[in-house]
Amino acid sequence: MAYQNPITLKFSILIIVILAFEAREITSYSRVTVTIINAVAKDPYPTNITLHCKSKDDDLGFHTLKLEESYMFSFKPRFPFGTLFFCSFTWKESPNRHYIDIYDFKRDRCKNCRWRMNKDGGCRDHDGTGSFDVCIPWKSVELMDVNNTTSEM
Repeated sequence: MAYQNPITLKFSILIIVILAFEAREITSYSRVTVTIINAVAKDPYPTNITLHCKSKDDDLGFHTLKLEESYMFSFKPRFPFGTLFFCSFTWKESPNRHYIDIYDFKRDRCKNCRWRMNKDGGCRDHDGTGSFDVCIPWKSVELMDVNNTTSEM
């Protein structure tokens, strides 16, 4: 009979328990829904925004939202590496394309991630109360080509 080190056995059991809890957490967030609300306004007129969201595997296309309209998509996060969706935002009054990570598996633990996008970035309702109190500035901003305002990200 082979000799087993009790420390190795205990460590192996501990690793299995940790992985089981991690997998349970992942499956509890098996489907994530992201809602993006247009709150970009140029006084005194409402401002339409055009957004374009992508992940490594999915391109969700271009969508235009009027003020206070929303766009929603859902997906299953990839295990064990996670999922990252990033979006670009443009609007007529700005010559720039604005980028933000709309869902980052390492950062976000929400099942229903709701965002209100404004001129400075986006505010997220992280606890489902509608408070939108976690605000994140644009990750990057780039000047658009004046001849092609719908070019790829």
